Amino acid sequence: MPRRNQKITVSDLRVGIFVLAALLLTAFLILNSTGSFNPFEKKMRLKARFVSADGLHPGADVQLAGVSIGKVESVRFLEPDSEEPERIEATLTVAQELDRKPISELIRTDSAAQLVATSVLGNDKMINISPGTSNGTPITENALLKSSASISLNQLTSTGNDLLTQMKKLAAPANEIMQKANRGDGTLGRIINDEQLYESLEASIDEIRGTMQRLQTTVDKVNRGEGTAGRLFNDPSLYEGLNNTVKQLEAISGDIKAGRGTAGRIVNDDALYNETKAAVTELRTAATKMSEIADDVRLITADLRDGKGTVGRLLKDEKLQNDVESTVEKLSSTVSRLDIMLRDAQLGKGTIGRLVTDETLYNSINQTANNVATFTGEGTKLLDDFRRNPKKYLSIKLSLF
Repeated sequence: MPRRNQKITVSDLRVGIFVLAALLLTAFLILNSTGSFNPFEKKMRLKARFVSADGLHPGADVQLAGVSIGKVESVRFLEPDSEEPERIEATLTVAQELDRKPISELIRTDSAAQLVATSVLGNDKMINISPGTSNGTPITENALLKSSASISLNQLTSTGNDLLTQMKKLAAPANEIMQKANRGDGTLGRIINDEQLYESLEASIDEIRGTMQRLQTTVDKVNRGEGTAGRLFNDPSLYEGLNNTVKQLEAISGDIKAGRGTAGRIVNDDALYNETKAAVTELRTAATKMSEIADDVRLITADLRDGKGTVGRLLKDEKLQNDVESTVEKLSSTVSRLDIMLRDAQLGKGTIGRLVTDETLYNSINQTANNVATFTGEGTKLLDDFRRNPKKYLSIKLSLF
């Protein structure tokens, strides 16, 4: 059939362009609804290193505390000459904003990236990043995060195999111990097979039962108010007495707090406290002085024992003691003679006695004293007259014819 030469009109071209645009928009909306494709979203690249990839592959999910924020862009080996134990480096592509907040404010330098299994039985891994704290600083482009690997199913299987191996090693000694116990060998065997031990244990249990019964009997008596313990627990008068005592103690405590009574003044009176403190200080001073006096007394006693000083010489020097005794005897003899003289004077014996007892001699002495006083008075008058009128006594009459 011959081919027709059809021309595409402008209207057909417009329809085709519109349909193509509609298809592209529909594909964009479908991809954008999944949350994994957004050409207008700004991205940030981060890096994390692990000892083993352990199922991590490009396109794996990247989460921040369980919230999806991006994908794993690539997983590669580091150079062989790297000294770090982490030989696997994963490049992460994450959104620059999350809930209208910069992702750098949520992921900080103290954040850590951890490999997490996507399922219990599967070996696929994703990366979960822990949020940073105020101790860290905001991350930048291509920042290297701290990393840690979770325990994988292979590691659990390996650990389980090691545990089974250790259990197999322990099974043989345990089986041997159980065989010895069944034969009655060893302490465990005697405990299991010794009938005497069983009987002793049964007797002990019977004694415990008897003790419990007696204890129950005692408790019943206490509950009935019998005996001293029963009265303590059941006597209301004893409770009232204790209650009254507590009230009195509370009243005394209130008086003390209020400063009433001697005890209250002792507790609350600052003046009494200051006086007591001053008295204690004076007692300490007096004790110090007494100690000093005691030291002086000890020194004086030591000097006396050594014969130092007058008293020490009196105690130790026999010659001085004899002289003192002689002097005392002389004084005693003198006092005796004076006593005799005084008795004689009282009796009128001797010159002193006559002076003391003779009234005539007393009158003569008295008259003489009066005459002396008169003479003295006249002499005084004469001197006064001489002082007032000396010409009366010093005039000289001179005559020639």
